[in-house]
Amino acid sequence: MSSRPRRRSGKSPRWLFVLIGMGLLVVVLALLAPMLVMNWVRGYLQQEAFRGQMERFFGTQLQGEVALTPLRWTGDEVTATEATVKMANGWQAEIGGLHLGLDWNAFRQGTWRVVGTGADDVALTFAPAATRAVDVPEMPTDGGEMRTETPLWLRRYLPDKTEIDGVMVDRLSLRYPGPWSVTEAKVRIGTWQQGETSAQVVVEKGILETPIQIEAQPTPLKFNLNRASTRISRDELHLKEVSLSWLGDSEITARGHLRPTLGTWKVTTNLKNIPLRECVNEDWKLRLTGLVEGDLEIEGRYQTLPTVEGDVRLREGVLTTLPILDRLATYTGVERFKRLVLDIASAQVSGSGDARHFEKIILQSNGLLRLEGTLHVQGGQLDGSFLLGVTPETLKWIPGAQQHVFNSPNPAGPVGMIWTPLRITGNIDSPREDLSERLITGAGKALLSAPADIAGKGTELLLSPVLGQEAAGKPGEVLKGATDAAGKAAETGVKLLEGLGGGLLGR
Repeated sequence: MSSRPRRRSGKSPRWLFVLIGMGLLVVVLALLAPMLVMNWVRGYLQQEAFRGQMERFFGTQLQGEVALTPLRWTGDEVTATEATVKMANGWQAEIGGLHLGLDWNAFRQGTWRVVGTGADDVALTFAPAATRAVDVPEMPTDGGEMRTETPLWLRRYLPDKTEIDGVMVDRLSLRYPGPWSVTEAKVRIGTWQQGETSAQVVVEKGILETPIQIEAQPTPLKFNLNRASTRISRDELHLKEVSLSWLGDSEITARGHLRPTLGTWKVTTNLKNIPLRECVNEDWKLRLTGLVEGDLEIEGRYQTLPTVEGDVRLREGVLTTLPILDRLATYTGVERFKRLVLDIASAQVSGSGDARHFEKIILQSNGLLRLEGTLHVQGGQLDGSFLLGVTPETLKWIPGAQQHVFNSPNPAGPVGMIWTPLRITGNIDSPREDLSERLITGAGKALLSAPADIAGKGTELLLSPVLGQEAAGKPGEVLKGATDAAGKAAETGVKLLEGLGGGLLGR
């Protein structure tokens, strides 16, 4: 008995086609998923909910409150007319003309990359009283800040990293209590990645106003800000290098830091080609000229006056138009006194407010004189102690100067000079010194002890260079009443050196 062959079921090919079709559908969906996600994201970014997400995200990253005006999308670029930021550490920002774009190639690689970020205007201020008045939003820390608004099946396709590919600001103004301010500056912020706690910032072409004021200037110092390379974090502004200019060729470079939460700042500066005429009062602008150079460390705290400490030098220094210099040139026969070139002029300086302290002062004109000592200025009052050294030839026409005045030791001084102490007192407008009186007394002592042949007609030869021919021809009048060695020496010396007028400072 023959058996008939069984017929195959028609369902098998159908199921096979179904499985193949489903597989193809899965492949197509997998291929289209990024496109579907991007389309969903593009649509979501233009919704009002996205603006709230951005405010919370940047509020979390900046540890503060962020508010954005309605966003306007043009292609992949979004703009907002205004944005405000209030940070927990006291900084506040007003931003105008904010714009940015998204890099969709980076999106496909799992990164939110913000490109072309910039603003027309940014105004930064620091308000310590607002430090605890900010409600910092809490956000997820795994990069999933948008996931609560996203369908479950799309979440796995969303990026989990955020990058900002630099920021440009056309006009920056910054104000910090003290007061410090920067205006009309351009800013470039370097790239930033989620998780980083600081950013590189370069500021160029602005105006820097400071609380630092010197007596010769009616207002606090103001500089042209050429370039500042900084790094900014939530708690500190680190100045890597700042280049400033002041009054033409003057240059100032600075490094330091600003800690807003502590209310402190510290800057180390290098000075080049600062005109001395801009640092001294009107009375001394023509008398003392040169270019100031040096290194200063300036330190301050919120609501306190800054302190200054460092070393300064005067290059190409010249001292002139002082009456005493002309007289000394006449008395000594040394024409260099009329225009005293300072080959060395340096000091260590410190001070705060109206107090100035100058230590290790050295003023030297090679082959002529050297001044060493200290000077303290408090509220315009002077208190200076010096050693003055001169070459012996300088004093050969001033009687008694070597024997009775320039007879102090100075082992550390240059060889070949003779020395005397010098006190400077009074005030900046009317300084006083004690050398003239001692020279007068010394001259009187020299004449009182002179031999008879010199005290007679020969005295004319001694006195002529000092008193002039007419007074020198009357030595009896000069020595009139000479009975007491000290008192009469001073009396005689006054008459002898009356041509010195108001003293060595020309007063």
